[in-house]
Amino acid sequence: MTVTHATGRVLGDANLALLEAVQEVLLPGDDEMPPASRTGAARAVDAYLAERQALRAPILDALVAVRIAAARRGGAFEDLDEAARVAILQEVEASEPAAFDALLVQSYTGYYTDAGVQGALGVPSPLMPTGFPRATEGNLDPARLDRVRATARPWREA
Repeated sequence: MTVTHATGRVLGDANLALLEAVQEVLLPGDDEMPPASRTGAARAVDAYLAERQALRAPILDALVAVRIAAARRGGAFEDLDEAARVAILQEVEASEPAAFDALLVQSYTGYYTDAGVQGALGVPSPLMPTGFPRATEGNLDPARLDRVRATARPWREA
């Protein structure tokens, strides 16, 4: 069962392990880029799910579809060889395109926002390094926000 824990984790250990195995196929790395297993991509997706409830259903649906397709082949996805894993992901992509796309986009987002991946790409990380003055620093007069603070809230407290 998938539960949102107080730590912010949405995926349980089994789903997180499956996601890591899926990401290893999607993002295997090479001589220049690290494989997904050496990044925080799976945990990043887990954090996205904690923050964005709308992402939960499609990604969990994709993981269920992967698990079912692997079971039809006689094993757990994590235990199958690379060719079988690739075939399973192609099958899930064809049968559950929206769910697979959500899984793919969030996996890529988690991977490409990793500091090690950004370093391999030559992207300065963090994107806004600490210790450098911002262009707006010292230019914001807090009184300019008084009118916004005085308006009614466009939401209700739950």
